Amino acid sequence: MPNITSIGAGMYTSLAYIKLPVVEGNASDPTVDVGKGDTPAEWTAYFETIGTPWVVGDDARAFGRIREFPNLGVPANVVNVPQYGQAVSSQITGQSDAPSMDFTFNYVPEEHGEIATMRESGDTYLFRVRLANAKQVVDAKDGVNLPLIDDDGDIREFSDFYFFGSVASFEVVPNLTDSNQLNVTLTVDGGMSGPHSYDAAGTNYT
Repeated sequence: MPNITSIGAGMYTSLAYIKLPVVEGNASDPTVDVGKGDTPAEWTAYFETIGTPWVVGDDARAFGRIREFPNLGVPANVVNVPQYGQAVSSQITGQSDAPSMDFTFNYVPEEHGEIATMRESGDTYLFRVRLANAKQVVDAKDGVNLPLIDDDGDIREFSDFYFFGSVASFEVVPNLTDSNQLNVTLTVDGGMSGPHSYDAAGTNYT
């Protein structure tokens, strides 16, 4: 399986999104809507189609020049429960809070202007964070990372995380000694799914 199995820096980690209308249930028309009730395998089909070579979906876009990524997953929310008559209380798992998705970019207005438009629209999108510590093919038009087949016919290892959300903030940070930065916060609607990946044949979703 191409899920990451080795220790290494995730220097090829990327963020992409689907510019399609989002529906609450299953997508009634796969070419128009992406549904929250779809499986991760169906979400993947919007980002890339499996073949030789791999092809980016028509509605997939990538954010470039990301400087810092947030933690991925759902943080714990532990509740302390008093146990009267006992010296020590107990702990139970409470309702988890959605993670804070704050991204930092090296700001290039020409490349990041679309993020401001996304914030103004308030629309919901499907986002994908691809964690990768090995070089992958980058689509020239949309900048989306595609799996790279190595000499042994295996796919470069990667792990995908999916979440639905919208762009909540767009803040430019001027910097006199380094690159100007852009801080972007994404909301998370309904938690995060992952990590997911493909097998070497590119046909099974794991």
